[in-house]
Amino acid sequence: MRKSIVVFGVCCVFFSSKALSSLSMQYIAPEAKPSSHADTIQPDQIAPVNKLVLSGSTTRKLFFFDIYKISHYVEWPYESPQSKQATLSLIENANVQQRVELTFLRDVSRRQIEEALIDGIERNNTDKDLMSIKTEIQRLSKGFDDDVEKHSVLALSRASKAQLKVSFNDDVIVETQNADLADALWSIWFGKDPIVDTEALIKNLIKE
Repeated sequence: MRKSIVVFGVCCVFFSSKALSSLSMQYIAPEAKPSSHADTIQPDQIAPVNKLVLSGSTTRKLFFFDIYKISHYVEWPYESPQSKQATLSLIENANVQQRVELTFLRDVSRRQIEEALIDGIERNNTDKDLMSIKTEIQRLSKGFDDDVEKHSVLALSRASKAQLKVSFNDDVIVETQNADLADALWSIWFGKDPIVDTEALIKNLIKE
């Protein structure tokens, strides 16, 4: 893994059915790891205000196989749970600091990363010109020296709508000011055709 910071793009890993077709079918049981980045909260315990909290977690699966665990953290600006619509609007509009963490439950290749990322963004942005984003993803994927191994952690931190930082196993690999790119990445899990259960990613913040 190269340690230099890449400013022109971003790497985010998710897996669509198309990209996952090349994965071996060896079962790997998920291993839950406690996170040190935020605290898990219950819907009636959303406090203190403006603390980065765990909004929810889920697992990306293909058939019976676990690919990665995803957790979403957010700087919650309210003192109590909100409606699902209000919570999703807050996240999608990037009005607060956020963090997405992917903990891989199996090894993946550089090619799978690139193909899966492009495929997921395309399925959630069918009406947009993605040429520049695809170019950045392709250029960035060539910068990885090693394939992503099981237990690796990829984290995407969004300080504002445009400000995005990506870390791999705590090493910063990307910093960019590109709102379109950040929006495209977030659409993978929070778009119109998300690849995971979006409600599971916000379950700690919404009213029951």
